[in-house]
Amino acid sequence: MKKIILLSIFISTYILVQATHKVYLIHGFGGLGIEMEKIRGAIEKEGFTNENFTYKSLIEDVDSVSINLIQTIQKDKPDSISFVTHSMGALVVRSMYEKLDSISGFPFVHRIVMIAPPNNGSPVADFFSQFKFVKYIVGPNINNLTTNKITGAAKYPIPTCEVGLIAGSFGGKRGYNVFITADNDGVLLPESTKMGIEKDVLFVRTSHVGLLFNKKAIKNVTNFIQYGKFKK
Repeated sequence: MKKIILLSIFISTYILVQATHKVYLIHGFGGLGIEMEKIRGAIEKEGFTNENFTYKSLIEDVDSVSINLIQTIQKDKPDSISFVTHSMGALVVRSMYEKLDSISGFPFVHRIVMIAPPNNGSPVADFFSQFKFVKYIVGPNINNLTTNKITGAAKYPIPTCEVGLIAGSFGGKRGYNVFITADNDGVLLPESTKMGIEKDVLFVRTSHVGLLFNKKAIKNVTNFIQYGKFKK
């Protein structure tokens, strides 16, 4: 058992240090990418090659964005990759998994840190998706963010790599959005962010966007990329 653990540590060290490893940061719905810069700076400080991948979330469908992400990675040609996602960015990466089986020579996906991911959808998206005119204002992704198990967020594949989840929580029966009658980060219910395969989960008392600027959350992003666990 001790030899297996040592071998695992050696392989992880090789992947992150000896081979070419790159971390891609992917923003969420309505984001511009600039909101990811504080986390990107922390990742860069730890010596990781990185890229703040941006896209037009109000225009481009999740599946189209995932194809662009794959093409970007193929062009960069790293040996292995990790992702740090915020909100809908997690669905972009999950959508990417639908295409990987048909791609030869794609880099090894090492770890993903999902920050406030709508893995099972958002009640806020459920509300706004009722109105047909809304998609003409906020784009096609409003349907991808719903809790509908067939057409919503749950339809995307589950990642096969190590996943760390950081979610916002008010810590009570109510949350940051008073119209949601349960604990929430303003957009999501903490428990609905889980897929069930996470290696580690961390709840932080802050809002959906506030997680991107929270010191505890930022520190644990780098912790998970490096060690595969959070320091709570």
